[in-house]
Amino acid sequence: MATKLNISVTSAIHGIVTGNKAVVLVSGAKGHRPTLKLNDCDESDSLQPVDGDTSKWKGVLTGFTVGYNKLLATDTGNEATCVVRGFPIQGPVFSGPHIQPWICTTEENGLGPAVDEHCNAPTVTRYYYMDTEASDFLPYDPSSPPKPEQLAHTTTDAGITVPYIIRHEKGTANRGVWELTTLCDPREPWTAINPQKGWNRKLYIVAFGGWNQKYSQSVLQTGLTPELKYTVFQDMALRRGFMVARSTQMQSNTNSDSIRAAESILMLKQHVMVHYGEILYTFASGPSGASIMQQMIANQYPGLFQGIMPLSSVHSSWYVPGISIESKLLEHYWTKTSPALWTDPKARLAVDGHQDHDIMQFWNTVFGSEKTGGVDPTQGTGLEPDLTYNPQSNPAGARGTLQDYHVNYLGRRSPSEWVPQEVKINRGFANLPWDNEGIQYGLNALLDHKISVEQFLDLNEKVGGVDIDANFIPSRTVASPIALERLHRSGLINDFSHLDEVAILDLRCPEQEDPIRSHTQFHTWVSRTGLTRSQGHAENQAIWMCPGFKTVQGPPEAAFVLMDSWLSSVYKDSTDIALAEKIRKNRPSKLTDGLWTPDGTPIGDLEVMNSTYPVYGDPRTVAACNNLKAMLIAKPQLKPINPADYIGITFSEVELQRLNSIFPNGVADWEKPGVGQTQSVPWLSYEPGPGGLPIE
Repeated sequence: MATKLNISVTSAIHGIVTGNKAVVLVSGAKGHRPTLKLNDCDESDSLQPVDGDTSKWKGVLTGFTVGYNKLLATDTGNEATCVVRGFPIQGPVFSGPHIQPWICTTEENGLGPAVDEHCNAPTVTRYYYMDTEASDFLPYDPSSPPKPEQLAHTTTDAGITVPYIIRHEKGTANRGVWELTTLCDPREPWTAINPQKGWNRKLYIVAFGGWNQKYSQSVLQTGLTPELKYTVFQDMALRRGFMVARSTQMQSNTNSDSIRAAESILMLKQHVMVHYGEILYTFASGPSGASIMQQMIANQYPGLFQGIMPLSSVHSSWYVPGISIESKLLEHYWTKTSPALWTDPKARLAVDGHQDHDIMQFWNTVFGSEKTGGVDPTQGTGLEPDLTYNPQSNPAGARGTLQDYHVNYLGRRSPSEWVPQEVKINRGFANLPWDNEGIQYGLNALLDHKISVEQFLDLNEKVGGVDIDANFIPSRTVASPIALERLHRSGLINDFSHLDEVAILDLRCPEQEDPIRSHTQFHTWVSRTGLTRSQGHAENQAIWMCPGFKTVQGPPEAAFVLMDSWLSSVYKDSTDIALAEKIRKNRPSKLTDGLWTPDGTPIGDLEVMNSTYPVYGDPRTVAACNNLKAMLIAKPQLKPINPADYIGITFSEVELQRLNSIFPNGVADWEKPGVGQTQSVPWLSYEPGPGGLPIE
């Protein structure tokens, strides 16, 4: 039977090509080079046989354009076609129209002035070597190399020994800045078809934490303190042969948009495939906001990551503004509205749910400041005042809220909802998908007899909500149904529905040891709840708690090695079973849940871990009586008040009437799906508008 001719763009991801280059494979040829055309231009000379096999031909083609590109391969009467869509290197691909304004920072990143309004700049390449005396990377000049005794060598995980010289490349894409490092001998050639042997063809993504909405290309971060170095100069990975890469769009202290970050990771991976070669697998790691980014991207755009290592994890993007708003509401209520009723700090803490009051104060003081936005529209954009929203003097300015950063996905408020500022600019602000109607703050504290009935009623009667500008209002905040539907559909509230083909190692230190107080342990269990709820199991997630380890420094080497071992086994598994099953089957037997030392020694199972380091919550988990499914819901359905639900609590007739007047539409029902809650849809494009459509 004749062999069928096939053609594919191996560097395309989900049918997408960014920039003007791509890697094309033609298979099924009859022993000689086939004819290959790209948009009617002959590109046959770009092909070369794969490992000497003249039935398979591969090449890097230049000439892909924005729009649909047609490839035609012919070989002695047989032909094969392929169509891929090209996108500009500055984007957007699927995140929708570029948000504006946007400040270019190519000079601050060492790339020189931007060459256009899209913040593009020429790529810069440098070399470094591991110095045997300094035990650190020093600049390497190929024309004047160091003495042989100064140049270290390394043996990769493939058993190949090479000079410890690394290539450092920095460039622009998607209005961000990326950089990568990899073992490379500058004296030897390197093409995507024939990579150097020092690269093990594995890609490690370093993600930086924090949380912000900067209207800027931003600067690649190095760390919160000098000893916390988050760079691509990672000896742990490089000496094994890994390529290490990162992007300003993947550092959440400047970009908290996981969809734009996913777009940037796609472009970065395609750059690697076009210029360096095929990638076996990609895994990422990073703490705090970077843990959000990893879990969100892996769920919203599955396949970009094969493994993730969220450190000091927080489970979802929209948790951050939600907890910030609730913390501010409660603090305002306790200190301004009814301070005489709440003189006992233990009662306040019982409602707050955290281990101590300092954690809520973190959310009160950090988010919504000049440097850190997310809630207050006048703060956190990183722009000059004349470009930033001010309700009186500049209502058309850029707004520092997460919903306005996500306007392409959530859409704008309808004219019937407009406040005077929106009327003045004839444009709605972005929909706010946060809601606290029916939330019984302090419910679990009441049932545990840690607060009185009067405190419970007064709190819920007077806590109020916020308006579109995050001002306190006496009524609860009610989100628009369309905002809730889009939030769930887009996966911006993580539902963990598309993670079954991802290996997950969730690693943290005990929350009382964490220098950043927002890293509460229950987030790990929200992720476990979401995985179990969507998959029926969580066998692709391992949980490590490492006392004494600073997770903001990056993963312990033992964890890095185990993740690599896990994915390597999956890659080598040639059995005819689904990828999700391979992930479960090849999880290292050593990789158990529980307490671990940073060097990879297990010191306690989950029972020991939870008894030694108890899990606390937050105001919403207290309101939901520790039902973690509440964390997967933006707005709960409501149910009628039933006195029987308040076990151990007796309301007087007057108190019950008051309770019904506080919640006229009912109270949260956490056992039902949320309002507008549907399973998230992967690989959405927002080019058609808010809500998005699946990429075909």
